[in-house]
Amino acid sequence: MWNVINRRVFFRKLHRKLIVRCTSTNHSYGLDKIKPIPVPDIVRKPRRLPFLKSIYAGQYDVEVLTYPETLNLERYKDLESRVQQVQHNCTKIDSVRQLGLFGMSAPYPSSGLSLSDTEISRVFEHFDSNTFKSVFNHTLCVDIIKTFGTPNQKSKYLPLLASGAVCTLHVDTVMGTLLPNESWELTGSVKNSADVFLLFVIGNKAYIVEKDQSFVNGENLELRQIVVTPDDVIENVNLTKIMHRGKLYTCSILATSLKRVVQATIQNLLPKTRLNLKLREYDSILKIIAKSLVNIYTLESMIYLTTWMTDGFDDPDIELESASIQLFARQTVDSILIDLKMINGRSSINEPFLTLCNEVEDLVESFEGSMKLANFISSQGVEFFNESDYEENISFVTKAYRDIMMKRNEPSLKYGLQQFLHPALKYAANFLEYDVLKFQHIINQCHAAGQLSTDNQMLMERLSTVIVYIYAMTAVIGRASRSYCTGIRFCDYEMNTGETVVRESCTLLKPILEELMSGKYVATDSVYETFADQLLNDNINRGQIET
Repeated sequence: MWNVINRRVFFRKLHRKLIVRCTSTNHSYGLDKIKPIPVPDIVRKPRRLPFLKSIYAGQYDVEVLTYPETLNLERYKDLESRVQQVQHNCTKIDSVRQLGLFGMSAPYPSSGLSLSDTEISRVFEHFDSNTFKSVFNHTLCVDIIKTFGTPNQKSKYLPLLASGAVCTLHVDTVMGTLLPNESWELTGSVKNSADVFLLFVIGNKAYIVEKDQSFVNGENLELRQIVVTPDDVIENVNLTKIMHRGKLYTCSILATSLKRVVQATIQNLLPKTRLNLKLREYDSILKIIAKSLVNIYTLESMIYLTTWMTDGFDDPDIELESASIQLFARQTVDSILIDLKMINGRSSINEPFLTLCNEVEDLVESFEGSMKLANFISSQGVEFFNESDYEENISFVTKAYRDIMMKRNEPSLKYGLQQFLHPALKYAANFLEYDVLKFQHIINQCHAAGQLSTDNQMLMERLSTVIVYIYAMTAVIGRASRSYCTGIRFCDYEMNTGETVVRESCTLLKPILEELMSGKYVATDSVYETFADQLLNDNINRGQIET
C-alpha cells in the first residue's frame, strides 16, 4: 500500500527567509499546512463600463490605451520564476501536481496559489496540448466551486483540488432526477479520464461526484443511478463569466501553438532553395512570416488587455472582448496556417509540422462559429446601446459641425487619443479615432433610420468586424506605446508593429465603413437579396409544378 503518492520538498528564499514548502498527496489528497508567504494581492478598482459595449453607446475609455501592468514587482518576480519551472517541467500531470499548478486559481486559505487571470494565462502558454486540456478543465471546476459553492463545499473540496486531485467538467452530458429526500440521481455516460472527481453541470446546478462511484465501461464512465446528496449539489451556477475567462486561457495557448508552427516553418525554410536562390531571400516569403508574427502579437495584445480588465476591476463585463478575441483568432488563424503550409510545400504533411497544425486547429474548433460570434457581438452591443441613457453634453452647433465634418470624411477628433500614447504613434492614434467616430456615427445613423435591428444580419456582421478591429488596434498601439515608454527590449519593433496593424486594419475597414454609411443599396446587399429571392422562388415554383 502506498501511504504517500508523491512528496516534494523544495527550498527558496523569499524576503530573506528560508521557507520550506512540503507538498504531500496521500489517499485523502490533503496538503501540509506549511505554505509559503503569499505575494501581495492585486488591488482592484471599482467597476467600470464595459469597454467595447460603451463604444456602441458613444463613449471610449481612454484609460485602456495606457495598457497598464496589473502585476506589482513581487508578483512579477514570482510569476517569472514559476514560468521558468513550467517551461522545463510541465509535460506530465505529476509535474503539474508537484508545482501546485492544479491550485492556480484556488485561494491561499484553501492551499491554492491564488493567481490572477493574467498570471494563469501566462502559465498556460507553456503547457503542451494534452496537459493543457486536463489542467484547463480542472481550473474551471475550481472556479465554479470557488464562485458558487457553499462554505462547507469550499472547505471540503478546494484543498483537495488544489493538492492535485484532478476534477473534470461535464456540461449537460447526463440526466438528473430529483428524489423525494432532496438528493439527485444522475444517469448517463461520459468519456473516461485520469481524474478523481467529476463535476456535472445541468442547467443552473452542479453536482460533485467521486469517480469511484461510476462504472468503467471501456473508454467510457457509466453513471448508473448515482445518488448525489444535497451537500454535494451547487446551486445557482452561472457559467457565462467563467467560460469567458476560460476562452482567454485557450487563446493564450493558441498564440503559443502558432509560434511553434512559425518556428517549425522557419526551420524547414532555412535550407531550401528555388531557382538557385535561397527561399528565405524571397520577399513574398518574408512577408508571410512577418505577417504571421504580427497577427500573433495582435492576438496576445488583445488577450492581456482583457485579463487586465478582469484582474483590475470589480465584476468586469468582458463578454464582448472575449468574443472579439475568438472571432479575431478564427479569422486570422486560418489564413496563417494556409500561408505557412504553402511555404512548407510537401513538408506540410510531415512531422512535427503536421502535428503542430492539428493542435492549432483543435484549439480553434473549441471556439464558437464565426457567424454565431459575430451575431453575439453585435446583438449585445446594440442591446447595450438601446439600454444606455448616455448623452453627450454639447451644443446644437457643435453637433451640427461634427456631422458636417463626418460627411466630408474629416471627423472632428473629440477624444484626443494621441494624448495618451507616445508621440511617435500620433498618426496611428488619429486613424484609430477616425474609425471609432465613424463607427459611432453609423450606430446613431442606423438607429435614427430604424435599421439598428438584430434581424439585419448583414449589418450585424459588418458592425462586429469593425468593433473587433477597433479592439485589436487599441490593444496593439497601447501595448507598443507602453513598451517604448518603459524601454523594453526590441520596443522599436513593437512600435513598427503597432503602426502596421493600424494601417492594415484601417485599409480593411475603409470599404466596410463606406458601405455602412451609404446604406444597403449602395452596399449591393439589395442586389444579392434580389438574386437569392428569385433563385429560391424559382425552385419553389418548380417543386410545386413537379408535384
